[in-house]
Amino acid sequence: MPRSRPDWMESGGVVGSRRREGKKYAVEDEALDKIAKEAEARLAQRRAARAEARELRLRELEKQQQQNPENNDDASDVSDGGSGGRSSSTRATSAAATACTNSVAGHHHTPGTVPPPPPLPQYTRHSSEESNPDDPASSKDLRELEEKFRGAMISNAQLDNEKTQLTYQVELLKDVRADITEQLTQLKKEHKKKCSEHEQLRKVYAKLQEESRKLRRVLEQRDELIQEYGLVVVGGVAEEDEEDDEADEDLVAREETEDGLVLPRPVPMKRVLLSQEAAEILEKGAAKGSLEWRLRRVVEHKRELEDELRRVNLELEEQVNNQRLNNCLDSNIQKEANKTVNEYKFRVQRAEAEVSSLQANVNRLEVLVTRYKTQVEELEKSEEELKVEKRKLQRELREAQGRLEELETTNSHLLRRFEKLKNARSNLLKDLSQDPV
Repeated sequence: MPRSRPDWMESGGVVGSRRREGKKYAVEDEALDKIAKEAEARLAQRRAARAEARELRLRELEKQQQQNPENNDDASDVSDGGSGGRSSSTRATSAAATACTNSVAGHHHTPGTVPPPPPLPQYTRHSSEESNPDDPASSKDLRELEEKFRGAMISNAQLDNEKTQLTYQVELLKDVRADITEQLTQLKKEHKKKCSEHEQLRKVYAKLQEESRKLRRVLEQRDELIQEYGLVVVGGVAEEDEEDDEADEDLVAREETEDGLVLPRPVPMKRVLLSQEAAEILEKGAAKGSLEWRLRRVVEHKRELEDELRRVNLELEEQVNNQRLNNCLDSNIQKEANKTVNEYKFRVQRAEAEVSSLQANVNRLEVLVTRYKTQVEELEKSEEELKVEKRKLQRELREAQGRLEELETTNSHLLRRFEKLKNARSNLLKDLSQDPV
């Protein structure tokens, strides 16, 4: 019957079957198969060499028996019937011992083992030549020696088979250990590389955080300067959410064409910095609406004042002409007319002063709006770029951390496998050291 495999070999087979199921260890399985095939080829060569040596020994034995026929003839002449039976039984016993040894060796011959060497025929021939048929004690001792010799040869064959099998297994384990060591070295290199990449990403992330803190400090300084110089932030999305709806509806209603088409809605302006005086003028001119809407209302108010000024001038000219034509008017009417004219002149002068101040404020506000709008757009653009770069770096950092965790998991798995193989090897060496030689 074939010898049962050890438990650790069965567990190794289970681990090997699990390893072949995964795609990671396909290369390792191929290498192990190749090593096993090479070892089997070497063992086959050894078996062939030993079989050849056995044949040569048998041929030499036959030659020696043919060269010494006289000893056999003398032994056959001296022996009688009983002694001939004993000598024939001795020869049969020797032949049976040889056949038993060969059968045991063939029975324990496995693909991973080497057949034992043939029994020493010189000892059997020498004992048969020295046996004396008249001495039953010597024949009994001879049989006992032959039995002991058969047992020794059987145990020797078994030990030789076990030694060859264990040597083959040790070679396989050495090859597996070399492959695992090489893979562990490669994984350590990859781990070191990933650690360096992680360190670079961490430095870039720290640099971006420092730039973000600098930008926050710049924004805080800007707010402090705004408060220090008494400027006012006008416009913005927060305060225009509720006001833009009504203002845009009025604007769209005014901009409808005769064909019923509606012009596109103007782009809402962002927050700008204004002086307190300009902000008060805008608030007085238009209490509601966006900054652009308020500026339009101021311009419309200016146009209305100019129209009113022209109308008053026309009325004044008409009154002067009428006064020239009506020389018969009394002094009271003339005084009232002069008073009215003076009042209108005063109103005209005040309107002109207001119009000029509004025009100057409008021009200054337009310049400020343009400048602050450009600055805000540049700041928002740089902020968006920084946010995109930060998200990209964070995503790369997460990917690098995921790859690092995966490599660490694979490394720990390989280390556990290596420890298992190492323990199996130590147990095997311990068993070999405890077995009798």
